[in-house]
Amino acid sequence: MKKGTLSIGIGSFLLVVILLMVLSAPLLTAHDPIHVESRLRFLPMSGSNLMGTDNFGRDIFSRVLYGGRITLSLSFLAMVVTGMLGMIVGILSALYHGKAFDVLCMRTVDVLLAMPFLVVAMAITTFLGRGLDKLLIVVVLMGWASFARLARSLTLALKSNPSLVAARVLGASTTTLVLREILPRILFPMVINITLELSGIILSLSTLSFFGMGNKPPNPEWGSMLSDGRLYMTQAPNMLIWPCVFIFLTVLGLNLLGEGLRDYANPFEMIPLE
Repeated sequence: MKKGTLSIGIGSFLLVVILLMVLSAPLLTAHDPIHVESRLRFLPMSGSNLMGTDNFGRDIFSRVLYGGRITLSLSFLAMVVTGMLGMIVGILSALYHGKAFDVLCMRTVDVLLAMPFLVVAMAITTFLGRGLDKLLIVVVLMGWASFARLARSLTLALKSNPSLVAARVLGASTTTLVLREILPRILFPMVINITLELSGIILSLSTLSFFGMGNKPPNPEWGSMLSDGRLYMTQAPNMLIWPCVFIFLTVLGLNLLGEGLRDYANPFEMIPLE
């Protein structure tokens, strides 16, 4: 068995199961995730309420599934936008290596990577206000730097590649160089990095929601559910346990998948230097 295959299999299995549960929420539960039923507060796990009910009598199972839709969809969207922006900036910075654009981009990257994400995110959301759109802005503003640095490094490694040199000598435009020569060679390493970084994005968004900067109540979200559950840790521990379980399994699946892909095929082997 090739190195990394087991990690890829386990990580993919966990992610597929969680995604199927989240996407099939209307089929798996008939409970309304925001319906309040005070007489059903703090019910234990049962056949009618698989994970029990919370302090407002809402079904925890349905809230975890529907909350996963919000958390995961926002995380995927943030990762796509962040990855694309970082890749574009990194490639252009490498193509203009040593010039003013490159220096400006890399100094900006250094500053962003040196700043503590949560502190800056809290400051920005305090200024902009709470909401999912604000969280997306925060993640994109703070997260593109690592992708830009990786894309720049990979592109610089390609600059002496014969096909790239030949295309440049023949007068290929920058767009042609990027789309035909550079992007196909750095895409795989970037995908691996996106897979690994996505788990960090999920944790960051959940943390911000935990501190009350995410979705507005009563709409469920994994981070806000953790915030609600910590107030009733002894009275109803299932309020805290189940969102933690889903966050843990999702992050574990992404890390296993990313590490497995990196072990299965060394990303730098995808970049022929001769």
